[in-house]
Amino acid sequence: MTEETPAGVSASDYLPPTHIRVLSLALIRHPGTGALFVSEYLDPARDETLHRPAGGGIEFGETSEQALRREFREEFGAELEVGERLGVIENIFVFNGRPGHEYIVVHDATFTGRAMLGAGPFPVLDAPSDVGVWRPATGVDLPRLVPDALADLL
Repeated sequence: MTEETPAGVSASDYLPPTHIRVLSLALIRHPGTGALFVSEYLDPARDETLHRPAGGGIEFGETSEQALRREFREEFGAELEVGERLGVIENIFVFNGRPGHEYIVVHDATFTGRAMLGAGPFPVLDAPSDVGVWRPATGVDLPRLVPDALADLL
C-alpha cells in the first residue's frame, strides 16, 4: 500500500528481504548535462526521499550485464548499452524500518535511444511508487544518493 506525500513522491512499500540480495545498477550520465539517471523513492519510515542508480536483482544464471538490460526493459521499456564494471559495493542498510543486506555490481551504461533523455520523470512500470529522474551530479538540497559507498565510484 502506498500513499502520496505532500512533496509529491509516493511512499515505497518495499521491504528488504531477510537474505542477502545481489543487484546490478547502471551509472548513466546524461550526455548533455552530466546528470545521473536514478530511481527516486521515499522511505516512509524516515519520510526521506532517496535516489539510487536504476537497476535491480540479478536472477540465477544471469550475468550482471544481462540483468541490467532486462531490468531496464521491465522498468522503463528502454534499451541499454552496458559498459565496464565500475565496482562492487556491499550495502548494509535500513529501509522502511527493516534491515537489508545487498551486494551491488555497478556498471557504466548509456541509453541506446533518445526517449529517456527528456526531462522526465519516467514512471517505473513494475513499481508504481517509484520514478526515474535525472539528478544533477552535484548541488545543494539534493535527495540522498544511495548506497552511501557509491560516492567512491563517482
